[in-house]
Amino acid sequence: MNASLAETITGTLSRVARDGAVRAGRGLSGLMGQEITIHIPSVRIGTKADACDAVGGEESIVLGAYLSMSGDISGHVMLLFPIGRALECVDLMCGEAPGTTAEPDELAESAIGELSNIVGSAFVNALGDYTGLVLHPSPPVILHDIAIALVQSVYAEILSQGGDVVMIDTVFEDTSGATAGLLILAPDPLCLALLKEHAA
Repeated sequence: MNASLAETITGTLSRVARDGAVRAGRGLSGLMGQEITIHIPSVRIGTKADACDAVGGEESIVLGAYLSMSGDISGHVMLLFPIGRALECVDLMCGEAPGTTAEPDELAESAIGELSNIVGSAFVNALGDYTGLVLHPSPPVILHDIAIALVQSVYAEILSQGGDVVMIDTVFEDTSGATAGLLILAPDPLCLALLKEHAA
């Protein structure tokens, strides 16, 4: 993808991502009974190395979830956290003080799965509304492995189709503080072409 097209796509997806963040924030706030805000500091086209670096490096252990996207187009969504950040999100999801959750146990995985379901679905729905496509997110599948193993699985499939992978930095904030993760969106090439048309 040339630089001009990449800038167009990321600019368009930034608007979609911010809409998704507002929706996800509302969903999380309603679930938790307290205000949770989601910020999107940056959206960019990324390589496998970029994605791994964003979560602590290729060999870092990460926790997150995967959702597939189906309907008028297909695609992949992953929300990944370095373990330390994941545990901060678990505390946020469980209404606990930061530092309460010490291990990525079954409860932690369940909380991250619910968080990923809300966030991933909100972003898929925002993308569908923007493009006029009917899109359906799948239930989340928990991911707990080294970063390169998880990232490689999505990149291999989407790159084989000639597509690009979009990295969305995602910050979750409540009254006790903030934590961050990486949302990876890999729509099929048709979706990126539609985004280009909408941006024209």
